[in-house]
Amino acid sequence: MSNCKKLALTREVRDGAREYVADIAKKTLTFLTQNHISLTPINYDEWFFIICKALEERHILSKRNLFMLYEKYFKDVPHIEDIEEIKEISYDLKHLAVDSEKALGKFSSNLDSHNRYIQESIVAIDEQDVHKMRELQSKIAHLEEENRKLKRFLEENRTRLELIEEKFNEQRREAQHDSLTGLLNRRSFDEDMQKLDHAKIPYALLILDIDNFKGINDTYGHLIGDEVLKEIGEVLRTYVRKNTKTYRYGGEEFVVVLPGGDELAAKTVGERLRKVIESRGLQLPNAPNLLTFTASFGATVKRENEYYKEVLQRADEALYEAKNGGKNRVVFK
Repeated sequence: MSNCKKLALTREVRDGAREYVADIAKKTLTFLTQNHISLTPINYDEWFFIICKALEERHILSKRNLFMLYEKYFKDVPHIEDIEEIKEISYDLKHLAVDSEKALGKFSSNLDSHNRYIQESIVAIDEQDVHKMRELQSKIAHLEEENRKLKRFLEENRTRLELIEEKFNEQRREAQHDSLTGLLNRRSFDEDMQKLDHAKIPYALLILDIDNFKGINDTYGHLIGDEVLKEIGEVLRTYVRKNTKTYRYGGEEFVVVLPGGDELAAKTVGERLRKVIESRGLQLPNAPNLLTFTASFGATVKRENEYYKEVLQRADEALYEAKNGGKNRVVFK
């Protein structure tokens, strides 16, 4: 586990690291404030990790570099196009509401006028005032035509609202999922785990890491690396039960959460996934042999009164043991 990951997961910091952590925390808060990023616990944790990695890897702390690092570790970073589309949705909703309110107001006014004309028509009929009756008949016909137009306008607005709702739901789905693998993303993981903690629901948790992934990228290129990540995503979507949630945690790390799961469930699911991944192969361009790959797993269960980050840290320590123990194995801790 990297130093930055340890710092992000660990609550208590040793004296020797206090100044370092305080410096990262100060830079993180400054960056969030300057870039108008909401000061939520999830945002703080993510950007604390990114700024820590930037310092660790000796990057210049420019906005561009930090966002590139964020893109690397948290693939769900919103692009400018996505932000503009969200603004467009908000703008459309605002104007749709104003237009509909005006149309409904006009419709209501027309109904009042319609009722008044009918009352005047009754008087005109009683008085046998033919000129007045024709005048009122013309006014009523004009009102009915206006109301038909308003009805069409409101129906068109309802259709627009349905399209906006569909676009909004699509944006929400994209914000919750990793674009490359189709799995839930890191942000969804943090939100879901906070809900589990709040509900005091027991669970088993596995964290898996693709073995020698850097070597795959270095040897075959990042496009092939992305294909390997997609394969892992397909395995995790296909070979788990419906109540099991799977996430791309960042980079080549994935998390599997089994609500209500115990030690046996964690080991069983881990071994099943490990064997499936081991048996997969990726056809390389212009190559006769398949590229095979494996993954190592760290597994654990939530203990009483634990917060999810403590559970995640213990699973990560188990993953570290699996890597050091020869890789392509499941270690429970």
